[in-house]
Amino acid sequence: MSDVPHRYRTMQEIVYETIKERVLKGQYRPGQRLVTNDISSELHVSRMPVREALQRLEAATGLIRLIPHKGAVVRDSSREDLCDVFRIRVVLEGLAARLTCANITNRALEEMERLNCSIEELSHANDEDDFEQLNLKFHSIIWESTNSQRLIGMLRSLYDSSRSYRYSSLKLPGRLDEIVREHRQIICAFELRDAEQAEQIVTKHYQSTLEWLLRANRSD
Repeated sequence: MSDVPHRYRTMQEIVYETIKERVLKGQYRPGQRLVTNDISSELHVSRMPVREALQRLEAATGLIRLIPHKGAVVRDSSREDLCDVFRIRVVLEGLAARLTCANITNRALEEMERLNCSIEELSHANDEDDFEQLNLKFHSIIWESTNSQRLIGMLRSLYDSSRSYRYSSLKLPGRLDEIVREHRQIICAFELRDAEQAEQIVTKHYQSTLEWLLRANRSD
């Protein structure tokens, strides 16, 4: 059987991730129009994977909007959108914490502890990209331990939708230290296999995150 379909799927994924990262890191600015022909020329691909990537970005992350007769435009994030994302995350992350309590292994807990120690060693606002990678790995362990592929997909999508905000909150004094403390509390709850406590702590963690993000965006 030909491996062309596999190569095409890989190409789609590369285009999708490239555009997503550029939006999240501000290389594509809010309100900017994303021209399919320009992106396909730059990435040396046909227009089809670019079109499909843009459609997927709108449906899965909400980072862009597809406007009739205008095309793809980077969404201008708002306070209301940020609150909406986190209202949903609080509920789903709480559910994930409950499911994780029944499944998480000691090895996974040790890895979460190691990742949190690495986060603690960062020099605060100067290591935003390193924090992003470590934080994603930390929370991915929780998501994967739910053993629910549908829930994992929803949580990853919501994480991507809120990533662009997190860079600003790290600049606020004390935020990184608080994240480390909250992560320790989450790990302790999982070690006790206390589903109710884990849900409460994780819920509080995301409520606290939203408060810091709103504070950061007010000060921008």
